Amino acid sequence: MHIIFLKRHGRFSILIKGNIMRKILLPTVALFAIFIAGCIISSSGSNSSGVYNSPAAEEKIQVAFHDIPYQTEKYLRIGYMLKTWEYEKDSLELQQIKVLDKDTGEELLTINKENIPKIYKSPLTPNPYAVEDTLTNYYLSIQIPIPLGKTPPKTVYHRLTLKNTTDNSELAIEGGVFSPRTNEVPIIIASPLKGENLSFFNHSTMGYHFYVTMFLNGSIVTPERYAFDSAEFNDDFTATHNGDPKVNESYFNYKKTVYAVANGKVVQIQDGLPENKGNLMDIKNFDQADQLGGNFLIQDIGDGRYAYYYHCVPGSFLVKTGNMVKEGDPVALLGNSGNSTEPHLHFHIADGPNPWASNGLPFVLKEYIKTGDAAKYYEKGDSNTILSPESYETVTNAMMEFTTVLKVE
Repeated sequence: MHIIFLKRHGRFSILIKGNIMRKILLPTVALFAIFIAGCIISSSGSNSSGVYNSPAAEEKIQVAFHDIPYQTEKYLRIGYMLKTWEYEKDSLELQQIKVLDKDTGEELLTINKENIPKIYKSPLTPNPYAVEDTLTNYYLSIQIPIPLGKTPPKTVYHRLTLKNTTDNSELAIEGGVFSPRTNEVPIIIASPLKGENLSFFNHSTMGYHFYVTMFLNGSIVTPERYAFDSAEFNDDFTATHNGDPKVNESYFNYKKTVYAVANGKVVQIQDGLPENKGNLMDIKNFDQADQLGGNFLIQDIGDGRYAYYYHCVPGSFLVKTGNMVKEGDPVALLGNSGNSTEPHLHFHIADGPNPWASNGLPFVLKEYIKTGDAAKYYEKGDSNTILSPESYETVTNAMMEFTTVLKVE
């Protein structure tokens, strides 16, 4: 980590926004503690930008891990988890996160206070299915969107702006340096669904499912990372059903065929769980964590990767545990079982066959056709965009942005 210092009259002081005296002195115990514990100042530690290095301070902002970047039709997305010290114990409040290119200083991403992703810190929300660890750091997950065609950064670092809640002064701290894994590529799979007016959402954001994390026996587990949920729209992308929303059969995607995304063996099937009625979410009591996924299938697709297909119709599985299936084989019907807001497929790839002890991995689809954008439906814009057939965009080896509408043949 780096702490920004301002040189004034032969002295160095932490760069704090506030009155001029606060630029020279640290009047609060909290900020003084940061200065003493995190910094040993010497002119030999400076660099050309005036940022001073302190080995003791490096532990305050770190990257816990970073994933293989993956591509959408617009961006190369670099996902990772940031780990910080418990700054609230120092009377500090996080105001902003800037992600920067270490070589050029360019701002790659700015996250203001109102958009800061979910931060995990003790005490954690009680988990009804597991006893989680007591945390001594804060954790949050970030995705950096690098526009396609732009050279990805070789090295990334962070600048956190924090407010001292005792006097409203601000402190800028830098750290969390890492080199994106741009020499690696994610697994490429076929789509688990086919048809028109499809939406695969929740994976290319910093929201749910991406941020879901558990802390178990000293390990960080991200079981739903890069998962997507599916929907199917009408032709103007304004609705996912026609008729009574409390009836599953009203939904355009209900009982649509789910296909194997790759060759591999079926290693687990959970079946026999009831379905919710439309959007009522009336199945509420889940005795075990596995029941949250409803009726599901797990497939070993090789190289330590497993495909998860959740929320299927009970009794609809077209394969059995132990069967070898080929890419494109029908395996089940899309349903509304488990923890489900309406009929949909939850799909993800993980590094193990245990749903709650495995980590979600990035992946891309071999091919899809972009037919529009449902920005208004998802409340991300003022209108939906419906492309004419001659404007359709064929996208290969990529995922899609949150509001993209697609066709898979």
